[in-house]
Amino acid sequence: MKEKVINLREKGWTYKRISEELGISKATVSYHLKNTNLDGTLVKKIKMTPELINELNEFYSKHTLKECSEKFKISRSTVVKYVKNKFTERSQEEKNKDNYLRIKSFRQRMKEKLVDYKGGKCQLCGYNKCNTALEFHHLNPHEKDFGISRYTNLKWDSVVSEVDKCVMVCANCHREIHSGLRNISPLPDKE
Repeated sequence: MKEKVINLREKGWTYKRISEELGISKATVSYHLKNTNLDGTLVKKIKMTPELINELNEFYSKHTLKECSEKFKISRSTVVKYVKNKFTERSQEEKNKDNYLRIKSFRQRMKEKLVDYKGGKCQLCGYNKCNTALEFHHLNPHEKDFGISRYTNLKWDSVVSEVDKCVMVCANCHREIHSGLRNISPLPDKE
């Protein structure tokens, strides 16, 4: 049985295909291939001595798991078992900062897309120098489902359907609208 398993594996067959062909479990296939190379030669088991473990850790500090596995002729799982983790645990403060930056970056990209979608400039005065100074003003506050800046983490289609209820204006024009200094009439519906 072992020879058949090795033969099929040498042909590039998967464990699943071999198990189906020979009517054995994948665990049995694995068992027969465990201590052999693809050519069927016996693999010499390496005893992990303290010296070898130290050498492995030194090498791992500047190399990948795969490189360690190949150099020492041991499996990746054996490397993981004996090496010290070279990645340090981050503090909660560092995790919070990274999360904040990730969300901020996502919202900025979403805002850029929305600004482009609405024409890239204030629809009253034409201002277009800084995207952060451009805002979305709901034409009918009763139709407002949510504020755009708060929910830029929603799906694109949801945000666009809300943006379609708005006009894009610069911060100055937006304050003038809310102060009653400017009057804005609803835009015609898109057809």
